[in-house]
Parts: sequence; C-alpha cells; structure tokens
Amino acid sequence: MKKVYLDIRLLNDFGNDYLKGIFRDPDYCGDTPDAFYEYLSSLPKTEVLINYCENASERSLTYLRTMDQAYRDFGHLSLNYDYVPEEANRKIILDVYELNERGHEYLKELFDFPDYYGENLDALYDCLSELDDMEVIVINMDEIDDFSVDILSVFDEVAEEYGNIVIRYEDEDFE
Repeated sequence: MKKVYLDIRLLNDFGNDYLKGIFRDPDYCGDTPDAFYEYLSSLPKTEVLINYCENASERSLTYLRTMDQAYRDFGHLSLNYDYVPEEANRKIILDVYELNERGHEYLKELFDFPDYYGENLDALYDCLSELDDMEVIVINMDEIDDFSVDILSVFDEVAEEYGNIVIRYEDEDFE
C-alpha cells in the first residue's frame, strides 16, 4: 500500500503544488477540486497520513473534503487524521523528496527557523541545537542523494551532541 504524508501547514502555504509534490506523480492534475477528485479515483490503494492543524485554510479544507468524498466513494483511500499526536510540534515528518526539491527553504518552513537562518550546514546545526525536544521522522529514504546525506548527518550530530531531537528513519517501524 502506498503511503502519503500530508502536512496541513504546508498545504495551507503551497496548495496544489504541495499536493503534486507529495503524490510524486507526473500525471497529477488536481488543479480544481473536481480534477483532484478524479485523480484520487485513479490511485492504487493509498494510505494518507494527515498532520492536521486547527488553522487549516479554506483551500486546505476543500482538499480534505474532496479526499473524504473520494474515500467514501471509492474505498481505496485510507485517511488517518490522528497521525500526529496532540503535541504536533513535537513530531515532525521530514520528507527526503521535498528536501531534495526545495532544500534549505523546505527545512526553514518545516522547522519554523528564524528569518536569519543562513541556509547552510553550520546554520542548520545552530538552529537544530536550539530546538525544544522533538522527534523527526525521515520518510522517502529511497530518494536520498548527496545533499540529503549531508543534511541528515547534521541532524544525527545534533541528536548525539544535544539530545534534543530523536531521528527515526522510514525503514524503522513507526506508527
């Protein structure tokens, strides 16, 4: 079964472009709710793990309602709105595919780094060392490249040095 991790905060910010990235399908064309519904009907059995937040935009709610309707109509989608526990800021899903596509911009948004974030490995180390305790789940490891390896090595260094973050990789069993 295919798994898709959907973060409402990123859907709020990037809408259809974000959905295109997480579904990673060159044929994706969900520019409208009807087109998105049609696209969902063509998917294989898929589990959608949703990091829900209370300040979902109207656009995000429209996409969620479309997924709910497709779930009811087709039955091959599994929607899990309870994927991230109440302390949502304590568990972050880092998608290697998105990391490769958007680099430091993705990290800045995902971890809410300050505007002065220098977008280099030293700045990443500094910002990660200042984070409160959290778990970072790294997904889509099959997309790893040299850039991702460098970034993830910084995460591992900070985890070992400061103990404020725990890193888990998608090939490890997590729920």
